[in-house]
Amino acid sequence: MKRTVLITLAGYALVAGLVPLSHANSQDFRVREISTNIFAIEDIKDGDAQLVIAADRGLVVLNSFWSETTAQRFKSKIIENLNRDDFLYLINMVDRLDLFGGNAAYTDIQIIGHRAFWDKYRGQEDQVYTRVDDLIAMWRQKENIARERMPGHEPGSEQAIGEQRWINTCKRRADELESGFSLVLPAETFEDRKTLNLGNITLNLIWFGRTGYDGVTVITIPESKVAIVSGFILHPQHLAPYPQREFRRMDVPRWIAVLEEILEGENAVETVLCGINLTDEWSRDRAHTHLHYIRELWNAVAKAEAEGKDIPEINEQLSLENEFAYVKEMQVYKDNSDDWMRPQHLAHIRQFFLQHKNPASEIIMAHGLDSVSVALEKVRRLMSEGSDIYIEESSMNGIGYYLLNKEKFSEAIVAFRLNVEAFPQSANTYDSYAEALMKSGDTENAIINYRKSLELNPNNTNAEEMLKELEKQ
Repeated sequence: MKRTVLITLAGYALVAGLVPLSHANSQDFRVREISTNIFAIEDIKDGDAQLVIAADRGLVVLNSFWSETTAQRFKSKIIENLNRDDFLYLINMVDRLDLFGGNAAYTDIQIIGHRAFWDKYRGQEDQVYTRVDDLIAMWRQKENIARERMPGHEPGSEQAIGEQRWINTCKRRADELESGFSLVLPAETFEDRKTLNLGNITLNLIWFGRTGYDGVTVITIPESKVAIVSGFILHPQHLAPYPQREFRRMDVPRWIAVLEEILEGENAVETVLCGINLTDEWSRDRAHTHLHYIRELWNAVAKAEAEGKDIPEINEQLSLENEFAYVKEMQVYKDNSDDWMRPQHLAHIRQFFLQHKNPASEIIMAHGLDSVSVALEKVRRLMSEGSDIYIEESSMNGIGYYLLNKEKFSEAIVAFRLNVEAFPQSANTYDSYAEALMKSGDTENAIINYRKSLELNPNNTNAEEMLKELEKQ
């Protein structure tokens, strides 16, 4: 059953009927002064935090959590701890629902965000339903995973207490989202830059460029030499803006230009506030190591691609043992395991490489997987006409299996066949193609392709087992 999603424009309508405000004890909160005008209101119990800028002209709140309930809870604590209620602006820094789902708590002030908010959500009620349902499912899944881990902790231990806190957090977020969701879009938008004069300080809003999200904003405060950078750009567990699983165009040159302006320009900052809650304090030098990584990787991948190298060769050349060995000296690497950082590095190589290509998967995804036969035909036609279409083995294989699981056998066969044609020396492409043929009832051709897969990879036990079964028939 779909939840009610109320879509309004801040300043024109109020949203009502959500979960009542849940009050927290004062001792559960603390206020941390980051600089003269910047404060973090922190929920000690759950670990959430709200960044607030206290200027002469009023208070500026950054982001608003996932629900009006939580936003109202923090709003009351801002008033209580700062002894002020002169809210002036709410700035939405990322066009992700669970970071501005609490806008309904601030409909009496000016809400500002990038133009992408309008383009992405206005008139898209069904899309909002889907995204909210996805968020609920995500938090339920995280809660269940944490519950499964709980028996492995010693009762009463620090790990058990932390795990229970995380379970409660996940449950509360899912419960609040499930109770009702109000989407209040920013009343004021900008496309490139916007300056806010707050009397004693100035806020410069700069669009960072498309990452996994389109509306990511960076804020600088020249008077304090501070930059506020979303965790989707700089995060203590990530080397660079983390790519989405599916391919999408990203504005990497703009990322570099904005970070260069902030960290290397004439008015370079001294401190960077980052992370999901915007409360991680980094020195300019630490933030600069991430700029250096993004810039070096972008240029190195482009150079290797221009030399005609494909992803496996580039992975080897730019590995953490070769040209990018310096990554192991970065703080983000030292704070996280090699098993966590190495896959990220490979994911960034892949995503940067694809930015210079015309991937077949992008054409297919743009059409939508429900009309994939049209898209596959378009890819075939463009390839026959000599267009520079790039087929990535893993992406095309993923599309093929999506179709296969939906029992779209003919479309899956076309996708897998394209992969076989593009990668005739890959045992995996033949194995997947054979599976689709087998499930469609074409046993004869399934056997042929399983044999080819086994020929290319004699250790392919799956092909060996499938052949035994099929040849019995």
